Amino acid sequence: MFSKQRHLPVLIGAMACMISASAVVPMTQASAWFHKHAHTVNSEAAPSGIAGKTIVVDAGHGGKDSGARGIDGLQEKDITLAVAQRLIAYLQQAGAIVVATRTTDVDLATDEDRANRRRHLGDLRGRMNVVRKQKIDAFVSIHCNAAPSADWHGAQVLYFATNDHAKTLASLMQSEFREELLPTKREIESNRSLYLLKRIEGPTVLAEIGFLTNPQEAMAMRTASYQDKVAFAMYQALVRYFSDPSVAKAAEKF
Repeated sequence: MFSKQRHLPVLIGAMACMISASAVVPMTQASAWFHKHAHTVNSEAAPSGIAGKTIVVDAGHGGKDSGARGIDGLQEKDITLAVAQRLIAYLQQAGAIVVATRTTDVDLATDEDRANRRRHLGDLRGRMNVVRKQKIDAFVSIHCNAAPSADWHGAQVLYFATNDHAKTLASLMQSEFREELLPTKREIESNRSLYLLKRIEGPTVLAEIGFLTNPQEAMAMRTASYQDKVAFAMYQALVRYFSDPSVAKAAEKF
């Protein structure tokens, strides 16, 4: 399921065309928002390890599924899509090929799924189908957390318990979150039940980027600058992962 090949890079902006709610996102020009933020990726100077890698960026939820809800009606589906767009731009500026599970406010369930009241499962299967359509090198799913207490806070990366490649990427991403985002003592978390994590091989992670029910994090996640910080932290983790010679050697086994 994971690619051994080096592909020619396809660059994008935030505006993307869609094919059945998912697509390899093509580039026109660098999107306007990209020039407004502090982090800039020079594609010529970018580490070669990530160039040509096919990476799936999965913006969690969408459509009627708003995901977690936070303070003042903040919805998870909107935050995850905004962060995904920024991550896509960073990756493709560095020469990666990006496959987006969604680029607009939709879910991936079929009409039959909705008619039979299995929209949620259908949506997950739809995301899995995106992965099955091509060989990929990594999968990053973006989500937001919520909790009964407003005190709970912090970004956290989850991975499937027996997937060592995923654990490595999760550790790198968690360390970037500590550097880039609001303070957290959270550690990576192994998981055996999440649908996508247990079905996708290789470096597959789910990033809970903060709590919508925490006032400070909710306020931060509303802003383009913080969304950009989250995306850049993810990008840096992926660059570090694919720049490791031992990772390149292990990838030949997929």
